[in-house]
Amino acid sequence: MAKSKRQRNILNIIAELSDRAVTKTVIDTAVIDRSGLPAEEVRNYFDQLEGLGYITKGIKVSGADFKLMNMTKEGLLASFETQPLR
Repeated sequence: MAKSKRQRNILNIIAELSDRAVTKTVIDTAVIDRSGLPAEEVRNYFDQLEGLGYITKGIKVSGADFKLMNMTKEGLLASFETQPLR
């Protein structure tokens, strides 16, 4: 499970944008925009979440202003565990 509230928030944003599917790619800038946090801080969370095995980041495409990322199965399970009760 993600260790901090902000890590969980970023993981949940990625899960929402990917429709909770491991096969759907998410653009990092969309996550940054939705988070409302500084880009560098969110990128640090991306690195942490990747280190935990919850997401995978693709290589930045030459000339592109974004990176692509995907949820892993572990990340998907962790995102369900962090959902608040409705």
